[in-house]
Amino acid sequence: MPAPKNTFKAALKAGRPQIGCWIGMANAYTAEIAATAQFDWLLVDGEHAPNDLRSILEQVQVIEGSGSTPVARLPIGETWMIKQYLDAGVQNLLVPMVESGDQARELVRAVQYPPHGVRGVGSALARASRFAAIPDYLNTADEQICLLVQVENQKGLAALNDILATDVDGVFIGPSDLAADMGHIGNAGHPDVVEVVLDALTRIVAAGKAAGILTLDPSMQSKCLDLGATFLATNIDVTLFAASMRNAAKAGLSLLPNQTASGVAETTAASKYLQQLCKHWSHKAEVFSDETNGSVAFPDGDSVTLEADDSSLTLTAATGPRGDLARWKDVIEAHLVRFAFREEFRINWSE
Repeated sequence: MPAPKNTFKAALKAGRPQIGCWIGMANAYTAEIAATAQFDWLLVDGEHAPNDLRSILEQVQVIEGSGSTPVARLPIGETWMIKQYLDAGVQNLLVPMVESGDQARELVRAVQYPPHGVRGVGSALARASRFAAIPDYLNTADEQICLLVQVENQKGLAALNDILATDVDGVFIGPSDLAADMGHIGNAGHPDVVEVVLDALTRIVAAGKAAGILTLDPSMQSKCLDLGATFLATNIDVTLFAASMRNAAKAGLSLLPNQTASGVAETTAASKYLQQLCKHWSHKAEVFSDETNGSVAFPDGDSVTLEADDSSLTLTAATGPRGDLARWKDVIEAHLVRFAFREEFRINWSE
């Protein structure tokens, strides 16, 4: 009996695009939920998620029971660590931060048994061989291991041709780290970064290797598929969960009324102070103002409307249902007092 056939590796070799999702919540229960979504593959992240080998194995096991294929990303491409992942039965590995052809060749050797590689022969103890229930595992395992390497900085891109000349199965381009290395940290969508990423994907496909990427941008996803990318991750469980929870909380709180307070300040310079306040906050809030009316609305839900006449400035301060209205009133008043330093200025609030 041979090692289990790696259908994910076969699909990549055949050029059939595989759509995946990043799994970073680091527990088997949420991985099992993700597996019900029927992505082609799910990446269990050992680099940027709080996983260890045991938690990765638990997630791999539940994913294997679904229609999705598990892929595991190591925290680093160390030979001893690769051996442990392979013995645990992980057939698809993603190794981060590969920067040279020599490094890629060493990784290839790490996933193969001697005489071609250096993988330790301990399959009798390993889940990978079904604990010695697969008698021909040692002779057939190498062909079913899929080694994917990440190129995610300018040094790696400079060595891309050398990396592609090795026996890696595919190359994944990491836009976030690449953007940072190019001086555009936090902006993987910068035109210079996008140009470099698309060029790299084109080169990978031309070399006959599987090309991969994680991007949440639908336009970029389509461009990558058009270029021939075959393992594409389109979302991340952590960000999906976080966004859904925040939206749910926002929707729930929207059922409650905002907190409001009205106030009046006696002053003959009301129009001047109104416009000063609106101008002061115009760089970080949505602002409208003219000589007699003004409004300021911050993204966090704090807002104020103002109305000026010849003898007074009338204000309405508002926060969301769980906002700190008292603090917001103090902030508004402190700014106006500063603008009105030539007179004794005071807002008489009523709620």
